[in-house]
Amino acid sequence: MPLNLQGKETGWISRWAFQVGALARSVIGRQAMADGYVNDAKLELYNEDMRHAKRIARATYDFAEHGGAVSVIGLGVTLPDNAIVTRAWYEVLTTCHSPTTPDAATISISIPVNDVDGVLAAIAISDGTNPWDAGLHEAIQDGTVANFSTKTTAEREISIEIAVEALDAGKFIVFLEYVVSD
Repeated sequence: MPLNLQGKETGWISRWAFQVGALARSVIGRQAMADGYVNDAKLELYNEDMRHAKRIARATYDFAEHGGAVSVIGLGVTLPDNAIVTRAWYEVLTTCHSPTTPDAATISISIPVNDVDGVLAAIAISDGTNPWDAGLHEAIQDGTVANFSTKTTAEREISIEIAVEALDAGKFIVFLEYVVSD
């Protein structure tokens, strides 16, 4: 028989009983999320002031969905009023490409209006650091206070700007770790 932390024998639980228990817990958890998604109302609040200590926003750019015209493209994900981005990174899933002058296009990631420097300053696809090749990449906000974003003064949509020339391929996910201040 197995022993517990106090050295006393404990009973065996069959694999079947364990799986039934796990399934029951899963069903209870899903019933609590009846409409099938997580939103602020369903998240446990951590602080006395009823604000979460830390959140992560996730936004995706996909050439197949958003196109690649020279423009500012909103990614459909907003940061709340008084948000301060403390850390940011992005994962390129499909290498970005511009065809006219191979890889001359620049891409930047921003929080329009409130942060002139943005999350990632405009950088060419052809840059020697390979910023738009598949893989994980750092952004400006690296966790140090000096590099935190400017606090938002209203809800702000995360966006990208494509400049110099259009894209014909690319997909990446942007992750912004942030806190909400007063």
